[in-house]
Amino acid sequence: MSKRPLEIRRLNTCTFDEALQIWNEGFQGYFVDMTLSMDAYIARFHKDGLSPKYSFVAFSGGKRAGFLLNGIRTTQGKRVAWNGGTGVSPEFRGQGVGKVLVEAALNLYAEERVEIATLEALSTNDAAIALYQKCGYEVIDRLVFLEHQGALPKEFSGGRDIDSYSIRFGPPASVAGLQFYEASVPWQAQWQSLPLNDSFGVIVSDARGEDVGYALYKKAPEQDGRPAGITLYQCVAAPGRQDAENILARALQDVYAPPDLECRRLTHNLSKRNEVACRLLAAAGFTTFTEQVHMAKTLAV
Repeated sequence: MSKRPLEIRRLNTCTFDEALQIWNEGFQGYFVDMTLSMDAYIARFHKDGLSPKYSFVAFSGGKRAGFLLNGIRTTQGKRVAWNGGTGVSPEFRGQGVGKVLVEAALNLYAEERVEIATLEALSTNDAAIALYQKCGYEVIDRLVFLEHQGALPKEFSGGRDIDSYSIRFGPPASVAGLQFYEASVPWQAQWQSLPLNDSFGVIVSDARGEDVGYALYKKAPEQDGRPAGITLYQCVAAPGRQDAENILARALQDVYAPPDLECRRLTHNLSKRNEVACRLLAAAGFTTFTEQVHMAKTLAV
């Protein structure tokens, strides 16, 4: 533990400059570069549904020691919290700052009657995973980030007959009413986290007009209007469908269209349990560039 006692403050008591500085300090030497500008930091709060009121900064002897960002939302009738980032300044690492911040967050969740606490951690970040496990979190899924550079094969489906399926596009919220919508996915892959101006839902229907699958994705536009990148967040077939592979192939074909477009195509926190989607993507030439674990803790209300 640090030589001086930690003072835990809500992030909304700090200035914008202080908040950004502790973010960038807390992620110094991290596995990936998490450095943000002021505009990008502020945008992250809006995009990810984070709240300065629910987030914390730790101080020791007047120095910034660490932070933990939180968001809370109601999903399918349950209060769910998300730890959207925890970092400790290099000077204070190994002194228990992270544990104190996580405990402060758990106390907040109890006050806010949160039922499920969630977070993600890089699968290579053994220290962070161990800390969260000591605080009662469990690994509930393993997540993969895939990428493909350049044009795709002409037939994403590998030649399967998928013309009998129809699709319709809508805002991200359009998939939320499906009986088989998966709400327990990582926070950033939920429809509420996808901005309306560049994100979409696509629903797949079979020949009888029954909704049998969906996908959520986002496009990053260039100045000429052609997307510089396409990111997939969810791709799901209705449970029990024997034609799940064709359903997902049709969804992926439309998400990543047109195939001759030269751009970076990605997945974000795609569940490795979604074996069909992962197999289709691998067959199209997608490769893994990082993996995370999805962790959760059920709380008594």
